[in-house]
Amino acid sequence: MKRFLFLTIIVVIIGLTVAAQNTKKVAVWETKCSDNSITSFQSTMVRGGMETAVGNTPGYEVYDRSAFDAIMKEHNFQRSGAVDDKQIRQLGVMAGVQYIIVPEATVDGNEFYILVKMLDVETGKFGAVYEDLCGPSGAEIRKACSNLGVQLFGSSGNTGGSSTTRPSNSNTSTSRGASSLNFSVNGVNFEMIKVEAGSFTMGCTSEQGGDCYDWEKPSHRVTITQDYYIGKFEVTQELYKAVMGTNPSYWKEYNRPVENVSWNDAMEFCAELSRLTSRQFTLPTEAEWEYAARGGKKNECTKYAGGWSIGYVAWYSDNSGSSTHVCGTKRANALGIYDMSGNVWEWCLDRYGNYSSASQTDPMGSSSGSNRVYRGGGWGHDAENCRVSYRRGYTPDYRYRNLGFRVVLH
Repeated sequence: MKRFLFLTIIVVIIGLTVAAQNTKKVAVWETKCSDNSITSFQSTMVRGGMETAVGNTPGYEVYDRSAFDAIMKEHNFQRSGAVDDKQIRQLGVMAGVQYIIVPEATVDGNEFYILVKMLDVETGKFGAVYEDLCGPSGAEIRKACSNLGVQLFGSSGNTGGSSTTRPSNSNTSTSRGASSLNFSVNGVNFEMIKVEAGSFTMGCTSEQGGDCYDWEKPSHRVTITQDYYIGKFEVTQELYKAVMGTNPSYWKEYNRPVENVSWNDAMEFCAELSRLTSRQFTLPTEAEWEYAARGGKKNECTKYAGGWSIGYVAWYSDNSGSSTHVCGTKRANALGIYDMSGNVWEWCLDRYGNYSSASQTDPMGSSSGSNRVYRGGGWGHDAENCRVSYRRGYTPDYRYRNLGFRVVLH
């Protein structure tokens, strides 16, 4: 009997040791707040809520914040927005943690908006980005953090995520007819969102209010007759380099949008991507772009792609700090597509020309002229330029650090 008990104890000890070795340590970063209306109590609640979510997840443990603070003090780091992702990773390496959760908070009236992303310290890459809306009270913030914890550690496959396509890939497939498609090119993953065929009113519609310009008029009915897929994110620098072997961007970071690309460059990328995947990628027509930005058949009837409050959905002149930002860190639109307002402008396939009031089916833009359309606004432009109906055009060889693109697949 004693021998049996002794063996049982040994087995339990070994099991506990193995479990401890497999437990992943997670540090939670200080909440990044978008404005001064967020109280220190709410900021602390978000961080505490995420730490509780980690502690309630089997196989994970919260890294002691006092130990993390001690490492920061030793190496003269300050936990603020000035600390970039590379420095956060350095701290994670010093602390010996596997993951670091970085929460952000925004307030809009009575809505409290929480966004979280998780850094894989080993790879230096952020995985899925998740978001939740709640009330500003402590109880509602705690509940939202609990939901976000389930998404982080459930939908991301308990890995913290290392792919460049974010958020999670839980509703994806490589078969036609799926709600989204996943591809991999030279080790870089990207995702395409399905846009179902339908009709919409293009141009200066009522929700644009008095902001419309003459070149957005007249509004007109457009029918898209075939389903298509459009990039969930603007083409990232990592994807562009994987396809083209170069990165022309001014602000170099793998998961920011590629910029400083001309229409000609974008078309060359589409041709090479098509060759590598044996699928036919191209730029969206202007009508396809606007239909997707408005939410397709789920038409949101909002001024911007994803909502009425531009601060939630776009990096633009008032919040960008005069640079691009990591793709997918603002709220998606109804189809789950990110950054169709703000971050970088996006080239379209069409020649730029005047609108007609006549109804159109699968329009391809003007039949003459040399300028090409670009859409969506960018980091250096005001809210007015980031509306779903706003449009511009320029020569196909034009490059600037606020101009990128996304691709479509028919």
